[in-house]
Amino acid sequence: MIRQRYRQFSSINVTNLVDVTFVLLVIFMLSAPVMQRSTDVTPPSSDQGQIIRRLDPGTSLVVEMDELGNMSVAGESVAPEDLAFLAEAALFSGRSEAYLRADGQVQYAILAGALTELRRGGYANVGLIQESASGVE
Repeated sequence: MIRQRYRQFSSINVTNLVDVTFVLLVIFMLSAPVMQRSTDVTPPSSDQGQIIRRLDPGTSLVVEMDELGNMSVAGESVAPEDLAFLAEAALFSGRSEAYLRADGQVQYAILAGALTELRRGGYANVGLIQESASGVE
């Protein structure tokens, strides 16, 4: 009769799983601040309309404009004449929605110019982002 040298056991070794989980956690913790780039903008407030809580960067193009009219997309500065090409590329890559988040002090002519460039890039409807007035949502 042959004796078995090794005994079988039915427990799972989770050490490798825990190691991989911790590595992924550290990677996401380090990359999260980089993904949250934004321009310091104070949009006008209103108590009407739907307040958008979170925009999906994979499906929406968000153009931010400060009070001087400087535009940025995902924290990167964009020249007004390049906005139409950027919008066209974003529409081609699958971003079906476009939003403009402008400071409340920006001049109307600059805002209208950005909307025109987004329309030239292929976005017929552009949403304007505003903040909730007095916390009513």
